[in-house]
Amino acid sequence: MVEILQMVGLLAVVFALSWVAGWWFVGRKHRPLTLVPIAENCRVRMVGPGGTYRCYFIRRDKSGLVFSAPLQRDRYVPVKVGESLMVQAPLADGLITFRSQVLSRDAETHEFTLAMPERIREVDRRSEPRHPQTAGNIVRINDEPASLVDLSGGGARIVTNAPIQPGDNIYLDLPAELGTVHGWALECLPADGGSRVAREIRVRFEEPLTGLTGMRRRHLYLGR
Repeated sequence: MVEILQMVGLLAVVFALSWVAGWWFVGRKHRPLTLVPIAENCRVRMVGPGGTYRCYFIRRDKSGLVFSAPLQRDRYVPVKVGESLMVQAPLADGLITFRSQVLSRDAETHEFTLAMPERIREVDRRSEPRHPQTAGNIVRINDEPASLVDLSGGGARIVTNAPIQPGDNIYLDLPAELGTVHGWALECLPADGGSRVAREIRVRFEEPLTGLTGMRRRHLYLGR
């Protein structure tokens, strides 16, 4: 009798474990995909083991997210299937970042597909304090002159004639107390009221900018 009860108990445990495992597997299989709000033909930046790439988002399909041929310094550099990439794409007033793996690549078109990410991170520049005291300051971007429109801890808007494209790596020489920061161009638009070649460029910094609080205090005390 004891052996029968032990057998029944063992079967109950096995059944419970099987049910939990089945529920977990089905839940993962039918887990809703994360919506990635990237517009078609949006120029994005990717960072992987092989360096930094620029490419365009083409479309979504059943497999995942399809991008154009990855470029480094305007040259095609293939990514490897299984490679993990950090994707950074601009939004209207910020950017999204997510990590995903390369699922496949097309040998003819060089297009490649990334898996749908499990999660994305959105950074809204509107939530970052702006520092209007810096507006109009002359700075340099990639050693070319530029004028600051606004500045925050995570990025800046500038007007310049420099030949910069979305996704390009940049370095920005700010006023002396802030030093030089590195980042990339999120968006490039014609500047209002400027020359035909002047453009307004939205820049995102690789690391948060420090020193702005002290700069603000100095300007409030001394004036511009």
